[in-house]
Amino acid sequence: MKNIKRFLLLQSLLLFVIPYAFAEISITLPAKETYNLGEKIMPTISIKEEQNHDGFFKLHLVCDNYNLQYYTIPIKLEANIRTQVQVPELPLSGPMIGSCSIKAGLDKNDGTNFDAASSAGFLVSNLINIITEENLHSDPGKDILILGDVRKASGELLSEGELSINFRDENEGGNITAGKLEHMLHIDANTEAGEYAINIAIRDKEGNLGDKIVKIEIPQIPTSIQNEIENDVLAPGDTLKAKIALYDHTNKLINVSNINVKVFDPDESPIAEKEVQSSGQFELGIEKHQAPGVYFLFSSYENVDQQSTFTVVMVKKIAMKQENNIVHIENTGNVNYDDETTIILEGNDKKYLINKKLDLKPGESIEIDLSKEVPGGTYDVILPEEAVEQEEPAGENIIANETSQESFEAANVIKDVLIEDKRNAIKKIADGLRAVTGAVVSTASYIVSKPKLASIILVTIILGIITYYSRDYITQRIKGNKPGGETSKLFKDFNFKEKQ
Repeated sequence: MKNIKRFLLLQSLLLFVIPYAFAEISITLPAKETYNLGEKIMPTISIKEEQNHDGFFKLHLVCDNYNLQYYTIPIKLEANIRTQVQVPELPLSGPMIGSCSIKAGLDKNDGTNFDAASSAGFLVSNLINIITEENLHSDPGKDILILGDVRKASGELLSEGELSINFRDENEGGNITAGKLEHMLHIDANTEAGEYAINIAIRDKEGNLGDKIVKIEIPQIPTSIQNEIENDVLAPGDTLKAKIALYDHTNKLINVSNINVKVFDPDESPIAEKEVQSSGQFELGIEKHQAPGVYFLFSSYENVDQQSTFTVVMVKKIAMKQENNIVHIENTGNVNYDDETTIILEGNDKKYLINKKLDLKPGESIEIDLSKEVPGGTYDVILPEEAVEQEEPAGENIIANETSQESFEAANVIKDVLIEDKRNAIKKIADGLRAVTGAVVSTASYIVSKPKLASIILVTIILGIITYYSRDYITQRIKGNKPGGETSKLFKDFNFKEKQ
């Protein structure tokens, strides 16, 4: 009996919990999760009721910060028959941005809620996606085509919109058609090298918008090279110094390390080549015998080059150095030396001038053997001042006083040089006739090199000797004395020694 009472009590509780009738509301949305502003959403709704129903059907849009009942109609349903409910499209606008869903409900005629259901959630957005290359590259003075796709938040192409591009604070406009971004941007020729931002903005009439920043790299375009020569007039032994700098299209320095520098001689033949860093120093030593003239400094990088000139001056110079009986003479200039030079020897109250005709090419040298030029003895050898490099005194600070003063001898004067006598017979005879103070002694090689002159000198010497020793005989002939007379005085200067 107690079990029966419990069963009846359970039945009564179930009847109290379970409603008297319920409806099955189906809400189906398009297969799309995201919508942009201006798009329309239209759910498909059907209702099946277990019993007849007469009341109202309502639709609500429920969003994060927005709730709108946007559709209400009276409805009459037959029991157990699924009824398709036709509802209007709902345009999506700004206040609806965010996560949303559609809620459908049935109300009784007295306004009380009978049943309700909600759709799956969806997203309302005002974003436009710009898909394009993010890193561009263009030379100054060129046009660059910016291409891309423009899509809604759902991924669908944007049918139409307005384009705005800002580059270096200048705005350009355009249109988007069928989701295609296509715009030609001109890069001014005077645009400095560097990385710039291109701001792309797109919006449509519904208020959807999108923007993107694209980077564009403008390179330095090598335009000019400057050869800054420190001194463009050089002598042998100097160093050519030049600052070589490469500049771009806006006259800004370009830091590269492979500027090719060549030097050409006056005949346009290359004599030096080197690669230098931009704004670096190029140096070239001018050799001792470098030919005089205008030289060319040619710098190049890719298709940019610059030619400059510098001048090597003419140096006509010899250098002399005495070593024992030998004087070494070298052409230390850069042109042929074809002048005469004089070496002076002083000693025994006599002065000998040794004149030498030189014909030396740059770098050539000869030797003069003083022992073959003058009689033996001790001499002071005086070389031309311009042919001897003057040496500095051993001490820079020399204190002189009244009792002692250190004298400084000229470098071209070599004191007390012992000279041997290696002259040939002709040289000795010639020097014997001219052995007076101030006598001029030509080199034996100069005489020997001229046979006619040597013959004339020899004949003159012989005639002079004969005339000198025959002067009394000739005088007697002039006075009328016959030959065969007294001849003892003919050679009075000679003493004959009779044999025993």
